[in-house]
Amino acid sequence: MEPLKIAVIGTGSIAQIVHLPVLKNIDEVALTAICDIDDTKITPLLEKYEIPNGYRQADRLFKTEKLDAVHICTANHYHYPMAYMALMNDVNVFMEKPIALNAADAQKLDTLAKERNLQVLVGMQNRFREDVLILKEFLEKDELGDIFYIKSGWLKQYRREPFSKWKTIRKKAGGGVVLDLGSQLIDLAMFLMGMPKIKSVRLYDYHINPELNVEDAALAVIETESGASMTIEVSWKMHLEKDMIYTHIFGKNGAAYLNPLRINKELHGNLVNVTPYTTENSAARFKKAYENEINHFVKVIRGAEENQSSSADAVRIMRIIDALYESARQKKQVEINK
Repeated sequence: MEPLKIAVIGTGSIAQIVHLPVLKNIDEVALTAICDIDDTKITPLLEKYEIPNGYRQADRLFKTEKLDAVHICTANHYHYPMAYMALMNDVNVFMEKPIALNAADAQKLDTLAKERNLQVLVGMQNRFREDVLILKEFLEKDELGDIFYIKSGWLKQYRREPFSKWKTIRKKAGGGVVLDLGSQLIDLAMFLMGMPKIKSVRLYDYHINPELNVEDAALAVIETESGASMTIEVSWKMHLEKDMIYTHIFGKNGAAYLNPLRINKELHGNLVNVTPYTTENSAARFKKAYENEINHFVKVIRGAEENQSSSADAVRIMRIIDALYESARQKKQVEINK
């Protein structure tokens, strides 16, 4: 079987730490090219990973190379145009989140991919964590009873280092911390609950740093049609001594927690810890999740596995985020259109 020819667009930190080394170590992948507007990044990476070709312009990449897939690791505002260009050139797409800056563009990509029989996988690496998959299996077997509440948060500790500039410009980032960190937590909660239909949302957004034109802290409240609710709290810079990253799931017969995984279930009138044993520490778990995600994409392209982080799911997440931002603008609860 011929190796899949894959290129990476955008050679920033996520490409260098995750995508390039993982792709280089997959036997059935030929890392064919990289593309970045910054020449100073291209040359050393071509040498380090023995990549044949480097490009500064994506359109030239697609005209020159015959690719099976592309990994898009650029700033947010390039995600949609780069993915659209790839699909129009019959190239499968792995893209870091978000799929686009709004649900309308996300839907266009999903529709185009289906029309051209191509795959779009959106990088929500929590879906590929060992502890998350163990917990999801518990929930699918109804071990905790009906889930009525999920609370989740990602609060970054106080640091002095500057933000990536594009992340603080709305037209480039699409939003602030809600889109940056909150989208991952919303996706995780939705994934664990089986992608339920959403009834309404309310976003309370905060602007701690007046120099930013996007929110840098927020609290989101999301209600499903079944009556279950989720709260998501996020911040880039809280006055905390260390980061807080948590997800708590409450069911009528038990509860579960992530980071680390704990599962407690009511049995014969007692609360019993039924957490399966896992060997991975936190750092190894996240590293392995990225590896699992990229290896899964290769299998999806081959037709060996069904896409577990599809553009269709990403559209639903973007509709929730669009509604959250509308809620913040109106300063009231917003109903999700059916």
